[in-house]
Amino acid sequence: MHKGMRIHSDKNQKWDMARNVSAEDKKLRETSNEAMPHTLRNKAAQGFRSIGVNFTKSDLDDYVSSVLDGRDYRFIITF
Repeated sequence: MHKGMRIHSDKNQKWDMARNVSAEDKKLRETSNEAMPHTLRNKAAQGFRSIGVNFTKSDLDDYVSSVLDGRDYRFIITF
């Protein structure tokens, strides 16, 4: 069972990171019907990198799959 994407953040920036991740997730989900899977994957990678999120290929693949399937995805912010 997949546990979600772990995101490390500075303790003082954790709430900003949570808001940024939520906004990026919302933006990607709003455009997911218009994008091909490989395009959505590229947009997700670019968007998350732009806010300072490092991720593994499998995390990104699981995330994109959940967006395309309309499922929730768990982001775990650690500090």
